[in-house]
Amino acid sequence: MRGKKPKEREKYFIQLGDGTLVEVNREIYLEWYQSERRERYQMERDRKHGVCSIEKLHEKGYFPEQSIYAVDMTQEATLRNECRKRLENALKKLPEQDAHLLKLLYFEEITVKKAADIYNCSRKTIQNRRKRILEKIRKMMEEI
Repeated sequence: MRGKKPKEREKYFIQLGDGTLVEVNREIYLEWYQSERRERYQMERDRKHGVCSIEKLHEKGYFPEQSIYAVDMTQEATLRNECRKRLENALKKLPEQDAHLLKLLYFEEITVKKAADIYNCSRKTIQNRRKRILEKIRKMMEEI
């Protein structure tokens, strides 16, 4: 722990949110002390630079309950669906072996090493094939 450490004591106590004192060992107390100090530092820094959180703005009534983020989320969902459709079309156009390799690596979450064992080749070969296939997909998605 950097900075000033508290003095050695026989017993260490941490005060909970409801005011209850709980006895802890020195290591736990030092970790708590450090996190408390870090939190105070961040709050002081934010106050000094005029930074506030979204929660505080909501509490003060600056944002209505229906925020602009809801609109952005629908746009984001639309864009995500469009990307998903493009990806599906690109995957359909791939040769069967390439599609099978991607299925193993990304959908069945098989490691590159296991895929190399399945295809009876080196890991580097699988990595190169994956890179080449992903580049092909990227180009196909840009064309669509």
